[in-house]
Amino acid sequence: MRGRKHDTTPKNKTLTKNKFTMTCKTLFIAAAVAGIASTATSCSFFESSRNREKGTPIESSKAAVQKILDDEKANEGKRFSITGYLNYSAGMTVYIGRPQTVYVNKAPGDDGETITPVKMAWAENGHNSVFVPENAGRGSDKTIFYDNEGKPLTTNDKVEVSFEVEQSSVYPVEIRIDKVK
Repeated sequence: MRGRKHDTTPKNKTLTKNKFTMTCKTLFIAAAVAGIASTATSCSFFESSRNREKGTPIESSKAAVQKILDDEKANEGKRFSITGYLNYSAGMTVYIGRPQTVYVNKAPGDDGETITPVKMAWAENGHNSVFVPENAGRGSDKTIFYDNEGKPLTTNDKVEVSFEVEQSSVYPVEIRIDKVK
């Protein structure tokens, strides 16, 4: 066997290298699929915020809403509604691609007791959404809320807020806003 060169790489080392390459490819594909699914979910949140059903009226109090939230298994998928006034105070940074936390209060503006926070889409001229123009500053009086029909509302408008409960959220979700006449 003189003069012959032998491949000194063990077969199992080559197999290990191939497994590593396949694992990396699999992880990359899984990450890509997860990213696409996440984007589709967040986009559907904003697109499907229109024409939700009105909920069954309940007492418009913190205790009544908390009772519904506490029994999420029994109440998941059911719709409820409360009346109050919307309030939103933008922090230093607003992440526009995410649902915003809006408060339903017993009185207009910043003075009323909070009944519950709810999640709403951030959208100008949207449906069941909240928006603050860039030049408006940080005051809640500059906030524009949009009802189920896309009509603008202020913090002084009394509204009916319909919502659902889901296990993955601590706040009411699937919000529908209707102005009380």
